[in-house]
Amino acid sequence: MELIFHKSEEYIDEDIFYYISDQRDKHSMIKPKKENLISMTVDSEKLLPPSKNEITNVFYPFKKNSIDKIYIGLSFPLFSNNWAASYLRYLLKVIKKENGSIILPVYPEEQANEKGMWSRSFLENIFTSRTGWTGKNNVWAENDGVMSMRIGKNFPKKPDSTLNFYLDEIGNQFYRNQLNGGNKESKEIIKNIWLTSKYSSIVEKVIQDKFQKNNIVYADICDDSSLAFEVSVSDYISVKKTIICTDDDSLYDDLLNYFSYRSKNDFTLLSKSKLQALDKYQPNVVSIINNKNNDEYLEAITKLLPKTNIIFYGTFSENSEKFSASYDISIYSTIVASKLETGKTINHYSDIIEEEINLEKDNSLAKMYLLTPK
Repeated sequence: MELIFHKSEEYIDEDIFYYISDQRDKHSMIKPKKENLISMTVDSEKLLPPSKNEITNVFYPFKKNSIDKIYIGLSFPLFSNNWAASYLRYLLKVIKKENGSIILPVYPEEQANEKGMWSRSFLENIFTSRTGWTGKNNVWAENDGVMSMRIGKNFPKKPDSTLNFYLDEIGNQFYRNQLNGGNKESKEIIKNIWLTSKYSSIVEKVIQDKFQKNNIVYADICDDSSLAFEVSVSDYISVKKTIICTDDDSLYDDLLNYFSYRSKNDFTLLSKSKLQALDKYQPNVVSIINNKNNDEYLEAITKLLPKTNIIFYGTFSENSEKFSASYDISIYSTIVASKLETGKTINHYSDIIEEEINLEKDNSLAKMYLLTPK
């Protein structure tokens, strides 16, 4: 069985063409036959096994050692962070041990760093499993813009990520039983897992651009604490203390228990009703992303912590002038982890996605903003 993963159905044709064109694979090393591919998407509502008859969700819990090849489409939102490394490691267990492979697009170093996507060196730093030229590697160079992953000499170590919490603690068999019944609660869990993947990569990139690897205090105001934990255990930034402002004590406790012996990070729970207590922690960065009303908390934080950097998801509408008087405001793409700058084009292998990115700054949709105090 050969699968190809997409963001949504509108990208299927372009994703498939990327792998079947002679330009990408002149020697037919990894080229699939179009008729053999089964498409699955991130946003499908059908939590069912792969099927030629319908488009199902990529987060269906596959059996181990069951899939011949998995192609990662250009549109598939797989950033180069701990979450995605955990996901690729999970897929290595899904593909067949003998001759199974994961094929994915990679970018030149500068482009990969700009967009938070995978390059050859990023993959090899995490997944290389041989010493020198001895033994079979997890990562194989194929052709320009394409790498493949297979079961190598040593299985890669598990990165710290909330994805592993969901895979390990909840369990694939539990998911399989629930998803086959179309469980609505499971669909919401999967939606939040994917949002954590996307938003964590963007928040990490903002912090990288602002603080590099310097130690920071980070706070997140949220309905779901998965994002805060994902950012805090990232290998790409250095968070020394995390304050999570949420009223969902149950999920916080579960994640805290999971990371208690995996991470040395210092986590603190704070109720949303006690935001004033944030003042004593003086966080370097506060993110306001995953709430029913982000605007409410933005107003509160600008008054409480006027010297703190704020990462905000939403729309400013008529309030933009009020904030621009006190803050320098930058916009980050919600499609790739890149800062959007006037006059600068962000390139992408996908023509559709490239156009979406470069129109994103001027559209009327919710955006990811960085507010830097003047």
